[in-house]
This record gives sequence, structure tokens and C-alpha cells, in this order.
Amino acid sequence: MLAFVFVRVETDMGSRVISEISKIEGVREIYELTGDIDIIAKVEAENMDELSKIIFNIREIEGVQGTDTRIVLASLSVEG
Repeated sequence: MLAFVFVRVETDMGSRVISEISKIEGVREIYELTGDIDIIAKVEAENMDELSKIIFNIREIEGVQGTDTRIVLASLSVEG
């Protein structure tokens, strides 16, 4: 199961939060953004229980204000 976790972070905490997210098992990629969402973490989990644990671990990081998660239903590879 693939999901994207949108993370809102306290001011000036982005680098620390990214460092901590990178240590969580199941996190495959991390993107830092502009706008109202500060970070997107691409997460891979075996099931909903595992995904819930990953999200819980992200929420427990100091500086994280909140998360919003999107589960991927289908994917398509595009070349070119």
C-alpha cells in the first residue's frame, strides 16, 4: 500500500522534522514544499495497521503541527 502524508510544521522546524521523518521505517521519499503544506512523505506499508503506526510516528515528532494522508488507489507510469 502506497500513501502520501502531508505534514504541517512549526516555523523553522522543517530541517529537524525532515531528519526525523527520514528515520521512520516505511518512508520512501520526502519532499519539502512551499505553501500551506510543508512536507510530503511518500510512505509504503503492508497494511492499514502499519500505515497507522507510520503516521503516528510522524505526528509524534517535535515540530509537527498536523498531518493529512492520501492513500494511492492506482498508479500509472509515464515515460517521456
